Amino acid sequence: MSARPAPWSLDERRARVLLARSAEPYDEKVQALVADLGPVDLVGHALRDGRTPGGVGLERLSARLPRAAELDEDRVCRTLGARLLVPGDAEWPVALDALGAPPWCLWVRGPLALDEVGERSVAVVGARASTAYGEEVAVRLSFALAERGFTVVSGAAYGIDGAAHRAALSADGPTVAALAGGVDVPYPRANADLIAQIGARGLLLSETPPGGAPARMRFLARNRLIAALAAGTVVVEAGLRSGARSTAREARELGRHVMAVPGPVTSVMSAGCHEEIRAGATLVTDAAEVAELVGRVGADLAPVKRGQVLPEDALPDEQRRVWQWLRPRSSVDVDELVVRSGLELGEVLVALGELEDLGLAEQLLDGWRRAPGGGHGAGGRRGRG
Repeated sequence: MSARPAPWSLDERRARVLLARSAEPYDEKVQALVADLGPVDLVGHALRDGRTPGGVGLERLSARLPRAAELDEDRVCRTLGARLLVPGDAEWPVALDALGAPPWCLWVRGPLALDEVGERSVAVVGARASTAYGEEVAVRLSFALAERGFTVVSGAAYGIDGAAHRAALSADGPTVAALAGGVDVPYPRANADLIAQIGARGLLLSETPPGGAPARMRFLARNRLIAALAAGTVVVEAGLRSGARSTAREARELGRHVMAVPGPVTSVMSAGCHEEIRAGATLVTDAAEVAELVGRVGADLAPVKRGQVLPEDALPDEQRRVWQWLRPRSSVDVDELVVRSGLELGEVLVALGELEDLGLAEQLLDGWRRAPGGGHGAGGRRGRG
């Protein structure tokens, strides 16, 4: 049987669009064929005779391709206010090329340029059934990251995703939502207003063609896009089987930074975060720590966290040994201080004079005590050996 010439013009862009409309991105058989033949040859063979040169049947493509080829993709995009991107386009994010199975193409909606997301971006992901603790952390992280100029990337789902997007928008910062369905299919429905805001001020993207419904496998597939687009992924709250952990796994395989926020050890909603930390994720507690890890070297350093600095912290050894046995509300005589400090009488008297000069000790008629407001350490107690 002679091969039929295809009635459709076929170039790289069109071949990729037809692939996206005819096969799922997680279809490993199609991925292997694309890697072997390339999009143009694969789609061409599927349209002409339904077989590869090696005789491999392409029925799963051939059944869908003719209908997909009848669509006017430019008209679809104009109607939706969307644009179509393929590798090589100026707006194509090269970060996606690191994926083992990059998307064949993307549909995007919104004013943000996808190629400008770049390295200054963070994926903030977590449980849909989040707790008040998790949502508060997601809001604090995302708001502060957006204020620092980071793009917040997430999946527009309930819980942590939604909290992250809302916080970024509240900070007038950029945010990107990767969707499991088409860019014209808001899901979940309860987040329709949020998704519309992201499309108006940030960016919506999907490798699922317009009109495509979200499905479980598509959610897992879109997680790899979230991981690849961002310089690092923060898991804010997640159970042991949370889908957010698949995003962390993809980020780890891509060599991106993986971070996790700890929670109460008794919380099942933080158990996944704790497992990520055990697996090597960096523990983070605020936006400064995230920014230091994924931001510009030397420019996004997090301040070192220290406890309260007390006046007694810098005392020399002999002064500290005397000061620790002074009481804040009752006096201690010098003889007791000699016994408790292990110093000689002269050394104790010199230390007491120096402590008095520093405003840390006060002499009373019957001994010495800590000066009011002059130190907040534990202090000595009667009966302590």
